[in-house]
Amino acid sequence: MNAGCQLAELAADTFAVAMMLVMFSSFAVVGLLVLSMKRNVARRDRHVDALLEELREVPQESVAGNRGRKSPQQPPEPWQRDDDWWKRS
Repeated sequence: MNAGCQLAELAADTFAVAMMLVMFSSFAVVGLLVLSMKRNVARRDRHVDALLEELREVPQESVAGNRGRKSPQQPPEPWQRDDDWWKRS
């Protein structure tokens, strides 16, 4: 009877240990994801910074003034299609 009781305890302990391993593994995966996101956020792209700086340098008045005006129609390049190319069948 003693051997049967030990076996039941061993099975219950095995399940508990397996669940602890699964939980530890899931927390480790979440921790690694958070770490990698934090590391990648800290890294800044110098090209993006240069573009943002260029946008800051453009005067806002010239940008706002150009929105209302239409640019003069340039002759289309040979490789460009007409605006209504899809209407013709």
